[in-house]
Amino acid sequence: MNIIRLQGNIEKKNGIYYEYDSDLKPLGEGGMGQVYKGYKIVERTGEKTPVAIKAAYDGIPEKIVERARREASIQLDHENLVRMYGFVETVGFDAAGNKKVRYYMIMELLIGVTLEDLMFGVVTDQYGNQIPFASELYNQYQQDRNSAVVRIMKAILSGLMALHDKGYIHRDVDPSNVMITTDEKIKLIDFGICKKVVSLESKDRSLTSSGEFIGKVNYAAPELVLGDVRSQDYTTDIYSLGILLYQLCTGHLPFKGTDQEILASNLHKALPLSDVKELALKKIIRKATEKSQSKRYATISEMRVDIEKVVSNRNNNILQNKKIRMMAAGVIFAVVIVISVISLSKDNSEEEVIVTQPVEEEIVDTVPEPFIEVIKQPTIQEVYSEAMILLSYDDSINMQERGKEKLRILVEDSLFVPAKMTYFLLLLNSDDSSEVRKGYYGLEKIAQEDTLNSQAMYECGLTLSKSNMFFDEPSIRQSLIKIEPDIHKANEWLYKSIELDTFDYKSVYWAFNNLMEMKLSNSFPSNGDKQIIELYDMFNHRIDYYEDSISGIYEMAIMKDAETLKIWGLIK
Repeated sequence: MNIIRLQGNIEKKNGIYYEYDSDLKPLGEGGMGQVYKGYKIVERTGEKTPVAIKAAYDGIPEKIVERARREASIQLDHENLVRMYGFVETVGFDAAGNKKVRYYMIMELLIGVTLEDLMFGVVTDQYGNQIPFASELYNQYQQDRNSAVVRIMKAILSGLMALHDKGYIHRDVDPSNVMITTDEKIKLIDFGICKKVVSLESKDRSLTSSGEFIGKVNYAAPELVLGDVRSQDYTTDIYSLGILLYQLCTGHLPFKGTDQEILASNLHKALPLSDVKELALKKIIRKATEKSQSKRYATISEMRVDIEKVVSNRNNNILQNKKIRMMAAGVIFAVVIVISVISLSKDNSEEEVIVTQPVEEEIVDTVPEPFIEVIKQPTIQEVYSEAMILLSYDDSINMQERGKEKLRILVEDSLFVPAKMTYFLLLLNSDDSSEVRKGYYGLEKIAQEDTLNSQAMYECGLTLSKSNMFFDEPSIRQSLIKIEPDIHKANEWLYKSIELDTFDYKSVYWAFNNLMEMKLSNSFPSNGDKQIIELYDMFNHRIDYYEDSISGIYEMAIMKDAETLKIWGLIK
């Protein structure tokens, strides 16, 4: 037994650590390292949570380390996404006294099979243990394929929507990155080549180079095929979803050949949709896999709405067919009664004939179960999808207000965090003082309760910061909320956001801006100069991942401050 204990600064702050036995057989092995079963342990209580710990190989390239660090930073708690816990870097020495740095990525421990395995009929894990949920899904896939396909796609769409809501695109959606687990979950995994989308001009220059292909050839959108980093956005994932939906419907991929031939097909050829039998699904696949990004679904919400309609329309068709059969049976029954009455009249012309009509309640009792499903209340996710679609109509105030109202109802009647974040951000950026106040205090509550919500922390920090000649957003919010700047409290929030999101340059800038204000107003901490330089260097490192108009303004702002830093002798 050789227990390895892992604890970085964030773990110390949160009172937890991770451990695993390096003498045990790894759960798996990949290009980056070996994966072990380990535990997350709460120091105060000793509570243990099973986790997967990926121990990186010695000497892996820095680019891979940065990619793993970024993957670990995408920490979303959603039932259809694998949960990432953290990235720990340890420093030790080998037998010769040489310094040795080791890297570990910690994530949720998932036991199950991939969707790729499931499509081939594999319903057992690597040790031969059956996964009951996988068996159930596979049986449904064999007997009622369309229902199984919609069930699987809804879960994947739900997870991807949460990822998009946080500003990331996955870029590697395919069956091997979807897990069917023992706890009856369908989860999207592997955030290794996720990209933060700040705007359509954003660019991960150090991790993804222009002209470089990443992802899987069979599921690659044209902009991925071309290595066009600038054009990669939410529709890039939607194209991959379209290919995946085609594969689920037909049991095979749309294009065959060498990798280069498949890439060329994704770039130029339309999918052979004749193999897709369900018309509604065929239309969804066609729209999702348009070569032009502007013609695809703009958001996951839009695609989910159409997927939902497949089920709804199918239930309606079932209901309609049963109603027709019932009506036909009723007509036949009525004809039989009429014939019987006529017959009786002829045979017993002097006798009184009493005809009993069918009782309405008997027909009502035969209303099929699907009818009950059709009229049920929409789910939280469905309402949220509708709200997001309404909010996407930038040129319609009426549609925007309707979307906002749907979000308000969700926030008041549920604990659905994406709805709360979207709603409170809308309020915070409005022109109405009562709405701005409600938005700020709503986000503050989220930031206090959710220790991983870096976006809420950033917005709270920004609201309390000091405005400058480049940005007046803080002072506008403060005047509407009727509060004063509190740059010390602002930096408490901003430093938390900086730790959680290692690619967030805005939090770094505003923390830097506030320290500059402290120095100018003589309320400077003793190590303030050092903090200023650290933040200045950190900003210049993080901003290098972006190349868009907004980041350009931030660069101009810090270049202006750099002149002051030179005067103070803090930089050359």
